[in-house]
Amino acid sequence: MTNILIAEDHTLIREGLRSLLAHVPDMQIVADTGSGMQVEELLTQHSVDLLLLDLDLPGCHGITLTARIKQQHPHIKILILTGSTDQNSVRQAFAAGADGYLLKLEDSSELLEAIPTVLSNQRYVSKLLGPLTHFQDQEDQTVTPREQQILKLVAAGKSSQEIADTLQLSIFTVRKHKQNLMAKLSLHNAVELTRYAMHQGLL
Repeated sequence: MTNILIAEDHTLIREGLRSLLAHVPDMQIVADTGSGMQVEELLTQHSVDLLLLDLDLPGCHGITLTARIKQQHPHIKILILTGSTDQNSVRQAFAAGADGYLLKLEDSSELLEAIPTVLSNQRYVSKLLGPLTHFQDQEDQTVTPREQQILKLVAAGKSSQEIADTLQLSIFTVRKHKQNLMAKLSLHNAVELTRYAMHQGLL
């Protein structure tokens, strides 16, 4: 049985998801909420396998919430539900640890395709956005070999000074590389850099 938490602030959409998934075998909705602030609390109260997460929940942005949840509950699959077709949002979501990115414009059959995909440890991106490889290729092309070295060390928990010592660089150069990485990948902190590294197989 797959336990699902729905985090969506539009009541009609939330109820529609509940109604749709109620008829799917081996799936059950354990809770739902319209508030980003309640998601983490609900995760401590229920055993959850899959989180259907609206990107623009009031109280906490979906990207930030995704990164935090993946740190605390790495086994939980996160499928982003959004109206945003912005490619930076897609890259940010995957870098933060999301397992799938689905547009609300899609019909219900695509949701029913996306769910088993992410549950089987594969990424899923809405068909309206194009192939997943498009986003993966873009990510790979942005990171230089030196930045990959630094990214691995950041993900390993090394400080800027430790990275500088390891690579025989100045600490200012390391900080500049980290700033460039976050700018290129639309990331905001070391946690999101670590999630990106994990999804790229750099750890």
